Amino acid sequence: MPIRSSPACAILVVLFALPTRAAGSAPAAAGQAVYDRECAQCHGPAGKGDGEEAQYLTPAPKDFKSGVLDKRSDDFLAAVVARGGPAKGLSEAMPAFPKLSRAEVDAVIAYVRQLGKDSAGQRPK
Repeated sequence: MPIRSSPACAILVVLFALPTRAAGSAPAAAGQAVYDRECAQCHGPAGKGDGEEAQYLTPAPKDFKSGVLDKRSDDFLAAVVARGGPAKGLSEAMPAFPKLSRAEVDAVIAYVRQLGKDSAGQRPK
């Protein structure tokens, strides 16, 4: 007798095959997609502050590899992303992205934090 699979069974197989993440961590892949779409033109593809538009901005966009984000909380960064630099006393050149969902904001924050780390999760010396 042949074994029949149901759609529910297929979903369970896929769910168990996916890598698990710690509770509350934002998926960096989703953050990269948001970053590439919304941030890279100013901050650069690798987060060095050297995007195509950077040369036209004063002050220059932040270099995420410099450790500038290390002293900032996720809530601080979320306010800057959602409401722009002036929301936290930073440059008016940093625009607001109010249409991003909280999940997208959290994901992009997780991604930019990774930009300054090496493959072992440490800041390069």
